[in-house]
Amino acid sequence: MENDNNIKRIIQLYFGKHFSRSGRVLFGRWLRAEDGASEKTDMLQAFWEHSPAEATVETREDWDALQRHLQVEPVRRNTVSMYRGWIKYAAVIALMLLTGAATFFVTDRLKPTRHVEMAELFVPYGESRQVILPDGSQVWVDAGSLLVYPKDFTDTETRTVYLTGEASFTVRKNREKPFIVKTTYLDIQALGTVFTVASYPGDSCTSTILEEGSVKVDVKTGDHQPAILKPNERLVYSHAAHTVTVQSVDALLYKMERSGYLIYENVSFSHLMASLERKFNVTIHYNSQKYADEYYNVKFAPHETLEDVLTVLQQLIGIHFKIKGNVVFIN
Repeated sequence: MENDNNIKRIIQLYFGKHFSRSGRVLFGRWLRAEDGASEKTDMLQAFWEHSPAEATVETREDWDALQRHLQVEPVRRNTVSMYRGWIKYAAVIALMLLTGAATFFVTDRLKPTRHVEMAELFVPYGESRQVILPDGSQVWVDAGSLLVYPKDFTDTETRTVYLTGEASFTVRKNREKPFIVKTTYLDIQALGTVFTVASYPGDSCTSTILEEGSVKVDVKTGDHQPAILKPNERLVYSHAAHTVTVQSVDALLYKMERSGYLIYENVSFSHLMASLERKFNVTIHYNSQKYADEYYNVKFAPHETLEDVLTVLQQLIGIHFKIKGNVVFIN
C-alpha cells in the first residue's frame, strides 16, 4: 500500500508539471523501469479515467512518434510483457500531457548514451528519512519530498540528483565529478559541502542554504548570473517576480532541524501552515486572507506534538483551533 501511494505521488508531481526538463526525462526512465510495473499501469489508468483533457493534433503526433520509436526497438523475449504494458500507458501519457512533453520520452530513448539505472525515494507527510548515496554522500530528505538519483555514479560524468521538496546534503568530495542538485528553477553544484535545498511545488520560492564549503547556484530562467554562496548564506529565487536575493542566516538552525526541531524565521502564515501539514501529515483549514500580511518567528522542540504547536500559536497569535482526526480547523 505504501508503494502504491509513493507511485501515485510521483505521477501526480509529473502531471502537475513540477519536474524540470531533465526531470521529465528522468521520470520517463523511472516509468519504464520494471519495478512496480503493474502498479504504475493501474495508477496511470486511474489518472486517464478521471482526466477531463481532450486529445489535440499535437498530442496525437506525439503518440504516433512514441509508437514508431517503441515498435522498432528490439525487445528481448523475457521483457515482452513489460513492453506491452509500456505501450499501453505511453498512450495515456501522450494524450494526457497536451503540451508536447511526451517527446521527452522519445528523445531520451534515442540518445546514444549509456543506460544509468535510477532509484527514487519518496518521503510521505509526517516522516523524514536519511539515505546514503552511492558515492557515500548523505541526504536527509524532509516530508513530502521526492529524491531521484543514479544507483551507481561510476558511468556518469557528474553526480546529478533530482529533487522535488526539501533535503539537506552532506556531500563527499570528488573534484573530478561535481555533485549537482537539479530542481525546477535552480541547479545547485557543490564539490564538498553541506547545504539544504527547498523546492516544494506549492511554495512561492525555491531556496538553498549553505552551511559548509561552497556551492554554485544557476537559475534556469531569465538572465541571472550564477551565484557563489558562502557559509551562512541563503539564496532565494521568487517564482512570481523572477528575482534572486542572497541573505545572511544562521546555518546552525538548519542543523537543528535535522535533529527534529521546527524553526521558522520571518515566514508567512501560509508557509507555516504548509510546513505543519507536511510535518504532522494533516490538512489545515484557515482563512488565508486573515493572515495574508503576517510573518512569524517561532521554534518548536522535537518532542512537541501537533496540539502543543497549535497551543503555542494560540498564545502567540491568538488563533483558535479544533483537531478532528487528521484535519485541523483554525479561525
